[in-house]
Amino acid sequence: MINRLRDLFRRPTQASGASAQVDDSPGWRSLSGRPQDYDPARLQEIYADALEAWRKNPIAWRIIAITTDYIVGDQISLNSPLKSLDRFIQKFWHHPKNRMPLRLESMSDELARAGDLFVALFRNPQDGMSYIRFVTKDRIVAIETAPNDWESEWYFYETLEGGGQRRWLSPDAPESAEAEAVMLHYAVNRPLGALMGESDLTTMIPWLLRYSRMLEDRVRLHWAVRAFLWVITVPGNRVREKQEQYRTPPEAGSIIVKDESERWEVHAPNLNAGDARHDLQAVRAMIDAGSGYPPHWRGDAGDISLATAQAMQNPTERHLLRRQRHFIYILQDILYHAYRRAVEIGAARPLPAAYESGASGAETGPGGLYDYLFRVHLPDISRYDNQALAQATRDLSQAFASLGTQLPALSPTLGREALRLAFKFCGEPLRPEVLDAILAETHSR
Repeated sequence: MINRLRDLFRRPTQASGASAQVDDSPGWRSLSGRPQDYDPARLQEIYADALEAWRKNPIAWRIIAITTDYIVGDQISLNSPLKSLDRFIQKFWHHPKNRMPLRLESMSDELARAGDLFVALFRNPQDGMSYIRFVTKDRIVAIETAPNDWESEWYFYETLEGGGQRRWLSPDAPESAEAEAVMLHYAVNRPLGALMGESDLTTMIPWLLRYSRMLEDRVRLHWAVRAFLWVITVPGNRVREKQEQYRTPPEAGSIIVKDESERWEVHAPNLNAGDARHDLQAVRAMIDAGSGYPPHWRGDAGDISLATAQAMQNPTERHLLRRQRHFIYILQDILYHAYRRAVEIGAARPLPAAYESGASGAETGPGGLYDYLFRVHLPDISRYDNQALAQATRDLSQAFASLGTQLPALSPTLGREALRLAFKFCGEPLRPEVLDAILAETHSR
């Protein structure tokens, strides 16, 4: 596959592309020993295929760019209700060696393009601040997990430029507290039981190849259309004479005067270009199915109406919302482990025991502990959601107001549930203690 990609994308400019260096020596071993994972050579090939497609194919590039445009949006920021953790977050986020606002796009690109993100945190022993760096997927040759838990990754083995390997410790490794640096691993499109994820482009690459070749063939044929032949019919006794006369074809714009015995015809290739339309559309449909993005997102409006376009966006936005939640979890996890490593050397205040145990009384969300510790400010996946949520909140509030008039007396329990659901339906659920504070303030007046 990778050789076909290079042959295709290098024509006609012969531009050099990235190449994967695969070591076929007996030193190669299975990445994890689990049947769900590819061997390292195959992983490198898939990674190089996706990188080559992203660099050379406009559709592949645009698919990754669309994902990042929606996931990162205008900007993502995080803070914490805990003052010590919040100070650390702001310092880490804007540190000159981290510059997190500038890294978010490349992190999202790599996660979608490679399917894996390997994050290295280097701890400064003086102030406990961690500096973030990245190791590309093609350099990881093995992952070692806990003996009885394949989801607990302990060690990562990286191939070095000059030969040999480096072993990275994960925060779960027994000796990680004393390590100068640790590595965090995040994956998407990962089959259950596998340690490595897969690129968003993996299923599309064969169809991107076919589409590129079909387009290239059409371009070559259209170039051939410009070559045509003049066929001149004359009486048999004048054939030799006219051959000599028209041995040099007339230039464009020339005027030729002939009698009625001479007939000119032009012969050019007939491409039947309309026949190729449906084939090209079928291949594009396979690409769109693999990306999950409707065709008008990549500029192919076709015969799609406004109503159809809006209906096509719903499943796409749900997919992007899932990816955005996963990306937010990655950022929270990085911040959490960076702070914990500062705590390990006494450079930061330990988290309160109630937060560590999840017993702070806050409402639990998909992120578990991280929903207690972090407040995330992120862009909306869909602007239409705000209007729909506002409409739902208004209708729900009116329904509860009508219900309240049917009861013989005011019900504090109903009021609390109405308040909780109103904020939930508007997309901003409140923690129980905030609801209690609002109701207490209301009853005190």
